[in-house]
Amino acid sequence: MLKNAIQAIEGKGTVTLKTRIQRNQPIGRQLHKLTVKIDIIDNGPGIDPDIMERIFYPMITGRADGTGLGLSIAQSLINQHNGLIECQSEPGNTIFSIILPI
Repeated sequence: MLKNAIQAIEGKGTVTLKTRIQRNQPIGRQLHKLTVKIDIIDNGPGIDPDIMERIFYPMITGRADGTGLGLSIAQSLINQHNGLIECQSEPGNTIFSIILPI
């Protein structure tokens, strides 16, 4: 995911990582006393709105040289750890948030 952010800025922007502990965080139907939230933020061009709803599906990519497997694999791994991945994107501000129970 970090590699995706670095590729998105094409050497002309910034990538920021933010981490924090959250208390009493719901993930799905379960409330977790403690979770860690990891945000990967870039100021690249953003994700094309036409594919935004499908970015976690296999073979969906916004890059000509992309395979469309990275986000699908990331989501699968995060789900295996009872976590959650979310995305917000607009030009100049894309945020992928990973929430994992501690």
